[in-house]
Amino acid sequence: MKKAFTLIELVFVIVVFGIISMFGADLYTQIYRSYVHTRALNQLEARTQNAITLISGRLEDRIKGTVIGRIADQPLATNFTDLSSITANHDIIEWIGQSIETKNLGGANPGWSGFIDLNSVPAAANLNGAFTLNTQGSLLTGVNAVLRNLRAGSTSANTRTFGVIFRSATGDLTANIGPFYGYADDGQRILVATANANNANAEILNITNYPANAIGNREFSEQYYVTHTAYSIVPIVPVGQANLLFAPTPDPVDKNFDLQLRYNYQPWEGEQYNGAVPMRALIAQDVSLFRFRYDNGAVALKLCMRDNGRNLDPAQLDLIVCKSQVVY
Repeated sequence: MKKAFTLIELVFVIVVFGIISMFGADLYTQIYRSYVHTRALNQLEARTQNAITLISGRLEDRIKGTVIGRIADQPLATNFTDLSSITANHDIIEWIGQSIETKNLGGANPGWSGFIDLNSVPAAANLNGAFTLNTQGSLLTGVNAVLRNLRAGSTSANTRTFGVIFRSATGDLTANIGPFYGYADDGQRILVATANANNANAEILNITNYPANAIGNREFSEQYYVTHTAYSIVPIVPVGQANLLFAPTPDPVDKNFDLQLRYNYQPWEGEQYNGAVPMRALIAQDVSLFRFRYDNGAVALKLCMRDNGRNLDPAQLDLIVCKSQVVY
């Protein structure tokens, strides 16, 4: 007689395995969901951090005193305010940046040293026409080549000139910020210049246009900045999506927008961020919030981004990651 399992024993084993399988399948499902959630969170945190780091890197080289805020789809001439007066309604940040690309040439001397000999400043009566300034330690002959490369493909007519802003002007609050830097009028505090092409005079800065409404010798100080472009961070509604940036909607995906960097334009020459001249680069997609404000001389940023169905169904889990950073 052979030994075997009874029917009761078989039923008991089947029931036990069924119970174990049920809990096991649920456990595996939870583990997989946790993995997907963690992966989505890590990817979103990395994307958000990369975007805010990129913006911060550009803002670190801003010329302080030139930062403004704008409201999208509002008139250019009056639609801006200085950084200290920013509100939650301002969604575009714009500034004039130092020309770091033309300064750091990799040689013994920088492209522009940032200092001039004040003895080379002409008398006030001679400031209306073209004149030259002596900037010790500069290698201005290298600036031209860099500018040509930076503006390759640009439609601007001002591809060989750059702006000069003296530090005294950036701290002077006696005039409106609009005509200061060309945001609403000509750039009253920006001197238009060209680099000297003669190697023997590599320290000579050629001023070709002194602003008609500038404030005499108060424009000048020992320290100056060279700039070849303004920058702006602009929210863009993706193609095919309704313009719902400022009108909340029940569908969270429709609230997303992209952030675009615009550059290679000169407000002091009448070029604006929303014209045909600026070049454009995508910074971030699926942005749900972008805010900036003044913080004791620094710029405080906040950026929030959505997963937007990349890993998770937004109807089940609307995953959002926010990052904040202060740029001094």
